[in-house]
Amino acid sequence: MSDDGTPGQASPANGIVRRIDQGRTILSAAVFVFGAWSVLTFPFDDAIVRAIFFGFTLAYAYFFFGWRKSPRNRYELAGDIVAGLAGIAIALYIAVDFEEVFARAGAVTKLDLVVAGIAIILILEATRRTAGLALPLLSLFFLFYPWIYGSYMPGLLRTSTFGFERILTQQYLGLDGILGPAFKVMIEYIFLFIVFGAFLQRFGVTEFFIDFAKAIAGNRRGGAAKVAVMASGLMGTVSGSAVANVVSTGVITIPMMKREGFKAPFAGGVEAAASTGGQVMPPIMGAAAFLMAEFAQIPYSDIILHALIPAILYFTTIWVAVHFEAKRLGIEGESEDALPNLLATIRSRGQAAVPLIVLTTMIMSDYPLAESVLIGIALTVVCAGIAPDLRSAFTISNVLGAIRDGVDNAISLFTAAACAGIVIGIISLTGLGLKISAVIIDLASGVALIALILSAITCLVLGLGLPTQIVYLTLAILVAPGLIELGIQTAGAHLFIMYVGMMSMVTPPVCFAAFAAASLAQAPMMATGVAAFRLALAGQLIPFLFAFNPGLLLIGGPVDVVLDTLRAIVCIGAAGMAFEIFRIGPASNDARSPAVLIYLRRFLLGTGAALLVYHGPKTTIAGLALVAVGIVLAMAGQKAAAKAKAT
Repeated sequence: MSDDGTPGQASPANGIVRRIDQGRTILSAAVFVFGAWSVLTFPFDDAIVRAIFFGFTLAYAYFFFGWRKSPRNRYELAGDIVAGLAGIAIALYIAVDFEEVFARAGAVTKLDLVVAGIAIILILEATRRTAGLALPLLSLFFLFYPWIYGSYMPGLLRTSTFGFERILTQQYLGLDGILGPAFKVMIEYIFLFIVFGAFLQRFGVTEFFIDFAKAIAGNRRGGAAKVAVMASGLMGTVSGSAVANVVSTGVITIPMMKREGFKAPFAGGVEAAASTGGQVMPPIMGAAAFLMAEFAQIPYSDIILHALIPAILYFTTIWVAVHFEAKRLGIEGESEDALPNLLATIRSRGQAAVPLIVLTTMIMSDYPLAESVLIGIALTVVCAGIAPDLRSAFTISNVLGAIRDGVDNAISLFTAAACAGIVIGIISLTGLGLKISAVIIDLASGVALIALILSAITCLVLGLGLPTQIVYLTLAILVAPGLIELGIQTAGAHLFIMYVGMMSMVTPPVCFAAFAAASLAQAPMMATGVAAFRLALAGQLIPFLFAFNPGLLLIGGPVDVVLDTLRAIVCIGAAGMAFEIFRIGPASNDARSPAVLIYLRRFLLGTGAALLVYHGPKTTIAGLALVAVGIVLAMAGQKAAAKAKAT
């Protein structure tokens, strides 16, 4: 990547690159200062703040991201500058006189419609440049739905026809579409947390997490892979992106795993699965938790608690799978002499974790989120100045670089949030969300499990290629209401769609986290995707488990929590053995066992795991019985194989 870090720089000439880089730094610093000032003091009306951020989003996307990956020529650059300036102009159109523009309602002018049309076109293209083609295509599908083909759809999906003027008005000349709640949450919460994550990476926290993980797990069996699991989990507490998590930790952990003896697809799969899990690791949870607080009306501190046990189970599953794979391959950990000392690491750089600890404490104490994260950012800089091993990062240029990195990481989410506003606005205009929920309920015939399966399929399809935050936004309106109507707890329904939507990052054929890991591991993409999908088994089971067992979300009494957690552990363990990511003995022993016994064992374990998903005495007893028989068969098969080998 070039110095300016964008896929569409103006010219390879160093002078132009440097000027572009300086311009991006200045613009990033300005928007960060404005964002911090606006959420702390609220000096302007909400509509003005949203419009200004929208103008910045369009300008940044067009100034620094070309329409193709190759360098722009002078004509393309000129066109992008015009488009960026047009984005600023249409944003000022709202910001300067929003009361008059919004008050016109049905009496909109031709200029209003032109501005709204330009806004839609610009945000669709800006999103394509920064976040890919999937979301713009989805937005266009929804945009044309009430205008062209909605009246021809069957059954509940049929809608009244709306004129294009009505659609344009709703999308940009108000706060229900592009500038809607998704964009608002992005400004008030997610943006600052992404900048916070960039500060932590710039000021040595990534290296501290990796060395901390090495000191704890590096000497264990399959230590490098366990370091990857720990480091990715720790980075997930601050990272807002699965792919960014893969890139930041994978450059170190994947070569370590390959060097120890793990195959390249497995090494990439471990990193992808662990990095994807960072999206549900408290306290930040890929920044989607802030959206959940807004849409589900659940306090943010409660969301963190609800997500705690499922996140621990997710990472524990990957850890155990890594252990069994290392045991199968005979991979031992590194020697103590080759690893960092835990106490020495904490003494020299332990201050790097202080901002995260303080931030979590403030959040759990119901301190305002924006103020909490800004204090966390300030503490990150201060701690770097105190810690001897981090002091080299204590510079003004590094502060500006961290802000720029944060804005770079956030820009795709800004464009995606605005583009997703098109989808959300159309859903609101047509009532499509309630209709899709009704379709799911009708198809499920009132059976919660069928509704969850249909919802999971919907989540995976809509989640292909989209960031977790945007997947959640869409599904919170389309799917969550139907699940809640069928009796699923509100927290369970919203976490369900977050989990299943997140799994699109490691679910072939489109699994961007796995693809990023495959490129680092120099492994086949599909093979890496399959490995990541298998390792992320808990991610596919856990949402079904907490939907039926709310004790996993710390909802209910202590007995409910303990029993539901134990049921989940046995369920995931049995499923892991059925899919053979957990092995009781060497895989070579299976070659000496009758195939019918192997398939019977896996069938019993898988069926037992499926029954344990349900909350009820009969299914629990039946599930435990099948799991027990499956384990007995597995142990007997391994014993017989070992005996045959000895003779």
